[in-house]
Amino acid sequence: MAGEKKKGSFSKIENRDEALKMVRDTSAAFFFVAGLQAVLSYWVGYGVLVDAAIYAIGGFFLRRFNSRAAAVVLLLLALISAGVTVANKTGANIGGGNNIILALIILWAGIRAVEATFKLHGRFSTSGSSA
Repeated sequence: MAGEKKKGSFSKIENRDEALKMVRDTSAAFFFVAGLQAVLSYWVGYGVLVDAAIYAIGGFFLRRFNSRAAAVVLLLLALISAGVTVANKTGANIGGGNNIILALIILWAGIRAVEATFKLHGRFSTSGSSA
């Protein structure tokens, strides 16, 4: 166990530092998607800017305050986006995305953000301080 260190978004969150790192990583994913949607809104339509703004603002509150509410809102938006993407892939033309891989990545980021923030405010709230 001495040289074996788990890393990545699939590893268990076992302490406060890992939870904080997961919050940083998932908020970066939300910032990336917000930027991507903002750029693509030029070609796709400006309605995508609403999603981009929610991802960016939620990512800010997630990173700055380890906000459980922001994590839940981001997860709900990711669930809706994934649902719309799957519906579009199965033939429904309801607008929205067609990239199932991006939808699954952002859905996974939302799940991990919720897990990390709830652990930070629960199990890891009194252990060690980190800036």
